[in-house]
Parts: sequence; structure tokens; C-alpha cells
Amino acid sequence: MAAQMIAEDPNYSNSYYSVEAMTTQPPPWSRPGGRDHDDPLPPPRSVIANIPKFHLHGWENCGNHRYDTTHGHLARMLARNGRRDGRVWTLPCGDCGIRVALNELHDLPCGHMLCRECLLVAGLRVGMKIEMNHVRIREARLEMQEIDRRLYLEPRMGPLQKDMLQRRYSLLRRTVLDLAALTCCGHNTKLDRLLPCMTPVISRDLWLAINWICNSPDSQRSCAWPDCGAYLPACCRYRTVDANRWYCVTCHGNSMDCSRVLPASQTKFPFLPRGQPALTPAR
Repeated sequence: MAAQMIAEDPNYSNSYYSVEAMTTQPPPWSRPGGRDHDDPLPPPRSVIANIPKFHLHGWENCGNHRYDTTHGHLARMLARNGRRDGRVWTLPCGDCGIRVALNELHDLPCGHMLCRECLLVAGLRVGMKIEMNHVRIREARLEMQEIDRRLYLEPRMGPLQKDMLQRRYSLLRRTVLDLAALTCCGHNTKLDRLLPCMTPVISRDLWLAINWICNSPDSQRSCAWPDCGAYLPACCRYRTVDANRWYCVTCHGNSMDCSRVLPASQTKFPFLPRGQPALTPAR
């Protein structure tokens, strides 16, 4: 259930945000033959498939968005606020109010349309809100994890108690999204759909933030390289013949299991607590 916390429907259907660790581990990954022993170990294809191609993200992907203007909410918006400039419809951005060509606007599930500049601000706002509210977000996620555990370990739970827990879970899910600035008009913004329109750095940081929210608190790790320390999503974990490893999308290095724990809480993202399992740098 935790992996589906961002999904909109009450049945917890899968969504892009469901990036929790795999239920079955892939086979151990071995170094390709012929590579120098000191070269960084490249991640397996199963990990690469989970990572967006951030280097291809940018303004070049904007300006060709296609929308159905014949019916529904958008048709009503055009009738009320739309202008026609030749063959091009224009609408005001839902945040800044600047009028922009329709194919350059980005739609949110609530019906708001954002220009690219306001979309970038929305992406940056997520990280800022997490920095402000990370303690409350973690507390809510820990409670959600406990609800997951109870629902799994108590299959004969009465329907009334189960319904109560699921309602509590839904409330916590909405709270987490609100605290992380991932809602608009009460709806999940689903900003992951719009990552290709952002800059490579903003899209990467937003992707990491969304993964941090979705991954269970006890599975969270940070890059062990001293000059990095970025978040390592659960979907970037893979096994080698000697240990579990994590690939870092920020520094492109690897980290691996060790017997240490964090001696102090991290005061910057990913805000891991004291006692969380630590990693060690690896090639």
C-alpha cells in the first residue's frame, strides 16, 4: 500500500509514483568482461530502466503539447478565457496569469494550466516544502508503514477495523502530498508526467524527492561518497555477488552495504535519522 500512496483512486491502483523496492530481487549482477577492475561498476539494465533520461529533459520538449479542445473542462476554459491568434489558441497561465499558446501550457489533474516558468517553480517548491516539513512527512510515512504492516499481518481483521485503517491511511497520504506541495485544488499534481519539460537538474531533484516520499522510511539510503550524499531511491538498488549496491543518479557512483549506521541525523535532504543504515563507497 505504501508504494501506491500517490495513486488517486481509493483502491490504491498502481501509478508512476509506485517506485517501492521490488518484491523479487533480480539475479546478482556481475562485472562485464574486459573492464578494468577500478572502473565504476555500471548499473544493470533493470536499474537503468527505472531512471528517466534526465539529460534529454529541457525546453526543447515544450511547445508541442496536444489537447482535446472539443469537449470537457478545456473546451469550457477556451470558451470563457481563450483567444484565437490565427490557428493558435492562447490561455492565461493558472499561476502567473500570462497568456501563453495552448500547446505550451502544462495541464494539471485539477484543470489548472501552467506555463513552463511556473512549472519549474512548482518543481522547485517541492524540495523547499520537504525541507520545511520533512519531520512531519516522516512521521506520517512511519504511521502509514505501520498500517501496511498491520493489514499484512492481520488478514482476518474485521471489515470495520480494516476500513478505519484504510481511511486513516488515505488521510495520511493526502497530508504527505500537501506537506510536499504535490497537490493543487486538493488533487495530486502528478508532476512526474511533466519531468521532460523541466531542466535536467530540476527534473532529477524532483524525481528524487518523489521517490523519497514514496519509499518506505526504513529503506531510505544516501550516497556514501563524501562529495555527494544524494538520495538513493529503492529502485536504484541491485545485488552483486558480494552485497547490495545502490546506483546514484547524481554523482553516478555506487554505494554498498556495510555494518555501520548513521551516527547523527542528516540535516539536509534526504534527512535520514540517526541510526539509519549507512553505506560505504564502492566502485
